[in-house]
Amino acid sequence: MNKSESLMNYPDSDTVKLFWANVPGAIAYLKDAIRTWKGIKSPEAVFVAACKEGRKPESAQVKSAVKEWVEWARKERIVIAMSGEVVYTPDGEAMALVEMMRRCPVIEDGRTVPRKSRG
Repeated sequence: MNKSESLMNYPDSDTVKLFWANVPGAIAYLKDAIRTWKGIKSPEAVFVAACKEGRKPESAQVKSAVKEWVEWARKERIVIAMSGEVVYTPDGEAMALVEMMRRCPVIEDGRTVPRKSRG
């Protein structure tokens, strides 16, 4: 194999330069893919696609969604703090994060529609 053939197997530096902010997530995505997928024919193609599309492992995507919700909920004064899987309301009530996210989902226009609890 000559030098040009071996370079074709690696992502070009332009992809890495253009999507530099996505590289750590793309590396994690590729590691997860290698660990969980069967028969990856081109890890390089997986990495390049992850860079360009901003893909991250599923667990990182979930953490990111939770972080965004908590930031939004703080701004809206729905919660004032979070510790582990528990959030605290302005009146000091502790509640499971998942339950609070279910009760106060973010709607497209940025408003919430609190749901009544059953029971």
